Amino acid sequence: MQNNRQIAIFGGGGFLGRHLMRELTKLDFRIKVATRNPYLKGYLKQQGNAGQIELFKTNIFNENEVKKIISNCDFVINLVGILYETKNQKFVDIHEQFPYLLSKLCSENGIKKLVHISALGVEEKFDSKYKQSKLNGEKNIKDNFKPSIIMRPSIVFGPEDKFFNTFASLVQISPILPLIGGGKTKFSPIYVGDVAEAIVKSLSLNNSQPKIYELGGPEVYSFKELMEILLTEIKKKRFLISIPFSFAKFQSYFLQLMPKPLLTPDQVDLLKNNAIATGNYPTLKDLGINGKTIQSILPKYIYRFRTGGQFG
Repeated sequence: MQNNRQIAIFGGGGFLGRHLMRELTKLDFRIKVATRNPYLKGYLKQQGNAGQIELFKTNIFNENEVKKIISNCDFVINLVGILYETKNQKFVDIHEQFPYLLSKLCSENGIKKLVHISALGVEEKFDSKYKQSKLNGEKNIKDNFKPSIIMRPSIVFGPEDKFFNTFASLVQISPILPLIGGGKTKFSPIYVGDVAEAIVKSLSLNNSQPKIYELGGPEVYSFKELMEILLTEIKKKRFLISIPFSFAKFQSYFLQLMPKPLLTPDQVDLLKNNAIATGNYPTLKDLGINGKTIQSILPKYIYRFRTGGQFG
């Protein structure tokens, strides 16, 4: 793959995108990044050599602008996703309509491979609009573009993650940590570097039909166990309080009104289902990757939440 081939990335300014671009630039890929605000994303160019990464102001719902980004590219990667809806961003638009448009254009423009990031557990019975939109997005891609790769990760963790960092921040101001539904929901957290490596390796696959990978780390934990691991690492003691789904749903109607919602009704529904591999699809190991454990990565970045930081 080391021959200056081109990749278009949508959603490259996020947590996963930055790690992915580091891996791709090592392999001499030229990268075209679609972003709403290129003038705010200049730091992305630092992931590669001069001229290796280009930023393009893009409205992902404008067919001509999307076509311009993917033109002359060999591969396309879609990392675009939202965890909650806002006035201007709805699940059906981001997770369904954009994948439909992108996969259609990939088919029309001779793209060799489209890699799409979805989420674990989208085939289970669920009430969540988030998961329903993710599933519909997958269907749109599979219908439009056959040589596609769909990645379904569990919670992704790493230095800039929104999971451990968010709850560690909450610990600083609250004597309790809420366990919605008793904290029994199960996850198999996966290191962001392993997801990036999986995406890179998938570009070499020779598949003529859509292929799905379930990406989880080497261990399964309940939400309660993850909070206990976090508290141990930052050397803090907090009360873990079990909250019934019904009461959490009631609270979420108020918490969703915040500028950055702490909890939405849809996220409560999301927590009713586990985010672990079903065993029905290939996983990290099928790509030759041994996933890193939480214990091998978390201490390297979460120490800043200890009293006294790295010396705490």
